[in-house]
Amino acid sequence: MIYYLDCLKGECWWGGAVAQGGEMPLCEGVAFYEDMNGIFNSTDNQYNALYVSNEGRYIYAEKGCALRYEGDCSIRVSSLDGEADISDGHGTLKGAYRAAVQKHFPKGGTVPKDMVLLPQYNSWVEMLRGIDQKKVEAYAESIVESGLPVGTLILDDGWMRAYGDWEFDPSKFSDPAEMINNLHRLGFRVILWVCPFVDEDVPDFTYLEKGALVRDRFEAVAIRRWWSGRSAVLDMSSPSAQDWMEKKLNALMRVYGVDGFKFDAGDPLYYDYDDRTFRKATPNDQSALWAQFASKFKYSELRACVGMGGYPIVQRLSDKNNSWTGKKGIRSLIPNMLQAGITGYTYCCPDMVGGGQESDFGKGSVQNDEFLIRSCECAALMTMIQFSYAIWNKGSETARKVVKSCLDLRQSYADYFKDLLEECALTGDPLMRHMEYEFPEQGFEKIKDQFMLGEKVLVAPVLEQGARMRDVALPAGCKWLYKPTGEVFGGGQTVRVSAPLAVLPYFERV
Repeated sequence: MIYYLDCLKGECWWGGAVAQGGEMPLCEGVAFYEDMNGIFNSTDNQYNALYVSNEGRYIYAEKGCALRYEGDCSIRVSSLDGEADISDGHGTLKGAYRAAVQKHFPKGGTVPKDMVLLPQYNSWVEMLRGIDQKKVEAYAESIVESGLPVGTLILDDGWMRAYGDWEFDPSKFSDPAEMINNLHRLGFRVILWVCPFVDEDVPDFTYLEKGALVRDRFEAVAIRRWWSGRSAVLDMSSPSAQDWMEKKLNALMRVYGVDGFKFDAGDPLYYDYDDRTFRKATPNDQSALWAQFASKFKYSELRACVGMGGYPIVQRLSDKNNSWTGKKGIRSLIPNMLQAGITGYTYCCPDMVGGGQESDFGKGSVQNDEFLIRSCECAALMTMIQFSYAIWNKGSETARKVVKSCLDLRQSYADYFKDLLEECALTGDPLMRHMEYEFPEQGFEKIKDQFMLGEKVLVAPVLEQGARMRDVALPAGCKWLYKPTGEVFGGGQTVRVSAPLAVLPYFERV
C-alpha cells in the first residue's frame, strides 16, 4: 500500500537504516538522495521500518517499507505487506518513539550487563585471519598486565577449520578447552565469530545440501560471493538448518566452555528473491531469521539484521575506517549510534576503537596516536566500548594513559549505566540519545556531533584532527558542570571549552 504525508512546519524525521544516520534528520531544505528502500535492506548494518519525528509522529511498517522524502517536504511510504501504522499526537520525538515502542516492540529484557559495563576486546585487527592460541593468550595477558579491566574477549574470523566447519583449527589451537579455561580464570567471557556461510568441502556439506542450504532458481545449491570468497549459505527458514547450527554452537559451549557467539553476515544482499527455500522467505526475512536465531544465545552480537527493534541483543556498527573523514570515518560514529537507538537497536557497540577495516591495519600501516586517542574518547561513554588494536602496548605513553583513563571514567559511571539498563528495559528508551530527544524545541534537531547519555550526561567528543577546543551547545533550563575542569555554565548557550588531547569534553546536568 502507498501512503502520502505532508510534513509539518519545522518537522524533522529520523529512522530506517542505521548506516544512514549521518544523513538524518530528513527535513525541509535537506536533499537526501540515498536509497531508503527498506523492503530490501542494501546497507551493511541494521534496518527497522520505524521513522519518528520531532512533532510527535511516527511511521511503522512491520515488513519494511520504501520511504521517499520529497524536496517539497512530503513523504511517500510504500509498505510491502499490510498497512503501515502512521500515528500522531505524541508531542515530541521522545513521545513518538515511546508510543511506537509500546505498540510494536517486544517488552522487557536486557543484554548481559557485563557487555555494557566492561570493555570488549576483539582479536580481529591484532591478528586478522592469522589468529592462533599463542596470540590469543598473549593478547589476553597483555590486557591484564596493563591493568585494564577484563571483559568480553571475541575470537574473530580464522579460529575454525573452514566456514561451516565449526571446530577449532588444530593447526592453530593445540588445546582450545584449556585456553578458554585459562581465559576464564583471567576473568574473560569468550565469544566466537560465526557466519551462515558453508564451504563446499566441509564434512557436513552433503547432509546440509539435502534441505538446509539456499537453492537458486534452477534448484541448484546457491553459491554466493562474499568478502571471504564463494560459499553456500544456510537457509534459515529451514528447521534442519537451524537445528544443525544450534547443535554445532551448543557443542562448542559444552565441550570447550565458549560463552557465546558473534553472528556476522546475515545481510539480505546474500539472498535473492527467487531463491528456493524451505518456506517462502525474502532476503529481508532471511536476515531477520539469522538475527532471531542469534537471540537464542545469551552472549551474542549482530552486525546486520532487519526488523529486530526492541530485542534485547547486542548489535554493533559495521566496520569503520581509521580516518578523520569519510562516511565510515570517526564522524560517523555518533550519528549512526543515535540512529541505532532511535530505530530500536538500543544495545549497540560503535565498532572497534580506531576502526575495524582490515585494509587500515595491514602490513606497513602506521597508526596515528591522536586518532586512536580521540576514537577511544569518543567511545568512552557510548553504550559499549570495544578494542582490538592493542593501544595499551603499541601506542604512545599518552595514548596508553588515555585508554586507562577512559575505562576508569566508564567505571565511575557503572551505577548510572546499571540504572539506565533497568530504565531502558521498561521504557525502551535508548541509552544514547539525540539532543532533541531530551530537550525538544531548543533548536537541537541537526546536532549530530554530541549526544546525551541518559538524561544527565552530555558528551561532546573531539572529532577534528588537531583541535584542542570544542564548541558545545548546552540546553536551557538547568546548569551544566564541565567535568574535566569543574567549571559550571548556564544553559541555553553555546560555549567553547578546552579539550587537550587527553581530555574528553563532557558535562553533567546540575
